[in-house]
Amino acid sequence: MFAISRFSLRSRFSALIATLVFATTLLLGWVASRESAQQMEANIGAATAEAAYQMVDKLDRSMDARIKEVKLLLGIQALTNDTSPGALRRQLERLQENHNVVSWIGYTDPEGTVQAATGGILEGVSIAQRPVFIEGRKSLWIGDVHEAVLLAQLLPNPNGEALKFVDIATPVYDRNRVLQGVLAVHLSWKWAEYIQHSMFSPTKLRQDTEMLLLAADGTVLLGPEALIGQSLASLEHLPSPATTSPQWAIETWPNGEQFVTGYARSNGYEDFPGLGWIAISRKPVSIAFAPVEQLRAAIMGIGILLALLFAMIGWKIASRMVTPLTRLASAADQIQDGEQADCIPLENGSPEMKRLSTSMRNMVSRLLDQRQTINRLEDLANTDPLTGLPNRAFLNQYLQLAIPEAERNQQSMVVMYIDLDGFKRVNDELGHHAGDLLLIEITQRLKNALRSGDVVARLGGDEFVMVLKTKQEHLEMLTHEVSRRLLTAIAQPILLPENKRAHVGCSLGAAWWPHHGLHIETVLKLADSALYAAKSKGKHQLVIHKP
Repeated sequence: MFAISRFSLRSRFSALIATLVFATTLLLGWVASRESAQQMEANIGAATAEAAYQMVDKLDRSMDARIKEVKLLLGIQALTNDTSPGALRRQLERLQENHNVVSWIGYTDPEGTVQAATGGILEGVSIAQRPVFIEGRKSLWIGDVHEAVLLAQLLPNPNGEALKFVDIATPVYDRNRVLQGVLAVHLSWKWAEYIQHSMFSPTKLRQDTEMLLLAADGTVLLGPEALIGQSLASLEHLPSPATTSPQWAIETWPNGEQFVTGYARSNGYEDFPGLGWIAISRKPVSIAFAPVEQLRAAIMGIGILLALLFAMIGWKIASRMVTPLTRLASAADQIQDGEQADCIPLENGSPEMKRLSTSMRNMVSRLLDQRQTINRLEDLANTDPLTGLPNRAFLNQYLQLAIPEAERNQQSMVVMYIDLDGFKRVNDELGHHAGDLLLIEITQRLKNALRSGDVVARLGGDEFVMVLKTKQEHLEMLTHEVSRRLLTAIAQPILLPENKRAHVGCSLGAAWWPHHGLHIETVLKLADSALYAAKSKGKHQLVIHKP
C-alpha cells in the first residue's frame, strides 16, 4: 500500500513538472513563431511597397529626363533663326532617332500651325485647339496619359493597339522675349511599359507578382489587360495625395481576392512636378505569405520536439528531486505506525536534503517524547491512582464517544452502579491500609466479571460504575447475569496481611440506555437512584430501575 502511495507521489510530481516544462516550452515556441511570422510578414509587405516605389521612382526620373531634353531643344539655334522647315525637321528627326520613346516632335508658330515636325506629320495643320498648344504657349506643360486622335491615324501602329501618349510642351521665345511658337513632344506610353517590365525578375514572374500604375483618379494606366481603364479608387488603402512614403496592406480587390499590396504615389522628381500617379505592386496572399506559413510550421515543429525533450529532462530531474522526499514520507508513515525517529534516513544527496532529514529526525524525536509525556499525563488524569481503574473524568469522555458508536451499531447499554457493603467497617477495624488492599482486590474481581469491551470505573471511595453494551433484547438477561457474578465474587472472603480476613458485599443499581432515557446523564441518575433503592431494601442485591 505504501509502495503504491510512494510511487504515485513521485509520478504525480514528475508528471506535474514535465507538464509545466512542456507547456512553457510550447508557449515560448508559439510566441517565437508568432513574432517571427509577424516580422516576416512585415518584411514581405515592406518589400512589396519598395517594389511599387522603385517603379514610380523610375517613371518620375524618366519623365524628368524627357523634360530636360525638351529644355535642351530650346537651345537649338534653328528654332529662333530663320531656318527653313525642312532643315528644322531634320534636326527634330535626328533628336527623335536618339530617343525611341519619342513618337512625335513638332514646332508651331504663335497661332498654333505646325511649321516643322518629325516625318512631316501634321505640318501645316493647326493644333491651336489642342491642350498641347493652349497650355504649352503659357509655360512648360506636361499632359497626363491620353489617346492622340490626330496622331493615332498618322503614326505607324503595327499591332493595332490604341496609341497612348504623354505630352510635353513649352513656349519658344526670341531674345526679346517675344513668343515665336510652341515646341510639342509626344512621348509614347510604351516607355512606361518598358519600365514596368524592367521591374520583373524571373523570380518575381514565377511568384505571380504584378505591377500596376494608376492615374491620379484611380484609373488603371498599366497592369493586367483585364484591369486597363478600370477605376480602382474603391481600394480601401489607396494612398491619399498627402501621402509621401510607400505603404503596404492586405487589400481585398474588387474580385474578392486578397493580395499583399504595396503602394507608392508619384511626387515628381526635380523638373518633373508629378502627375499624381500611383504605382502598385501586388501578390496573392497565399503565395506571398507561403514562406511565413512554412516558417511558422518549422518553428512550431521544432518547439514541439524541444518541449518533449525538455519535458523528459524535467521528468528525470523531478524524479531525482522527489525520491528523497518519498523516502522521508515513507519514514513518516512508519513513525505513524509506531516506529522510532531513527527510521528517518539521513539524505546526503544535497545540503538542503541533509538539513531537512536531520531536522525531521530531531523534530520527530522531540514530538515522540512530547507525545509520550502527554500520554502519561492523560493516563494520570484519567486513572484512579489506587486501583488503576478509569476515573470519573475518563467515564464522561468514554460515554460521549460510546453513545454515537452504539447508535451506529444499533446497540443498547447497561449502566450499573456498584457500592460495597461493609467497607466502612473494614476501614474502621483494620485500618485504611487494609481498606486500600481490599479495594485493589475488589477491582480485580470486578475486572474478572467483565466481558471484553465493557468498562468499569471508580467514582470514588467504594463506589464504582460499570457500562455494558449489548442488543436491546439482551438487556435484562445480561444485567442479571453480570450482577449474579458480581454478588458472588465480591462476597468471597478477602485475605489481608497478618492472616486477617475481610468480608464485604455489594449493592447494585442498574438502568438501561436508551430504554430508560435518551440522555446518558438521565440514565446515570436513574442507575444511582436504583442503587439507593437496593441499599434500602437490605443491601447485597440488584435493583433495576422501573419507569
